[in-house]
Amino acid sequence: MIPSRVFSDQRGRLPKREAGKLADRILAGERRKRPINIIFTGDDRITQLNAAYRKQDRPTDVLSFAADADEGILGEVYISIDAARRQAADYGASLREEILRLVCHGTLHLCGYDHHRRPDTARMKARENKYFGAYLEHD
Repeated sequence: MIPSRVFSDQRGRLPKREAGKLADRILAGERRKRPINIIFTGDDRITQLNAAYRKQDRPTDVLSFAADADEGILGEVYISIDAARRQAADYGASLREEILRLVCHGTLHLCGYDHHRRPDTARMKARENKYFGAYLEHD
C-alpha cells in the first residue's frame, strides 16, 4: 500500500510522520488497501468545511470525507489543531496524544465506523482504544 500523506497549514512542530504511520497501521488492521490524506488545519478552515458539508457553522475537532473509489485514496481526514490544543488541555493529555487520537478517530470513520447510535459508539470506541493504545505502547 502507498503510505498515507500528511499536509499542514499550521505552524509549529506537529506529529506528521507519526500521524501517517498510525493511520497506515489502522488501515492495514482494517484491511483497507488505499491510503488516506490527513490535513492539519485550524478552526477557520474546519469551520468552513463543517458549514459547507454538515450545515454546522462552528469549529469541530475532526472531519472525515470519503473519496470515490477511482481517486486512489480512501478519503481525507481534517484535524483542527486549535481544537486539539483545547481538548488536550481539557483531557490532561499532550498535544501529540490528542492529535494522534483524532487521527485514529477520523481514520476509523473512513473505515466505516460511526457513533450515531449507542452500540456503534461502543464498537468504534473499542477500535479506537485498540489502535491508539497499541500505538502509544509500542512507539
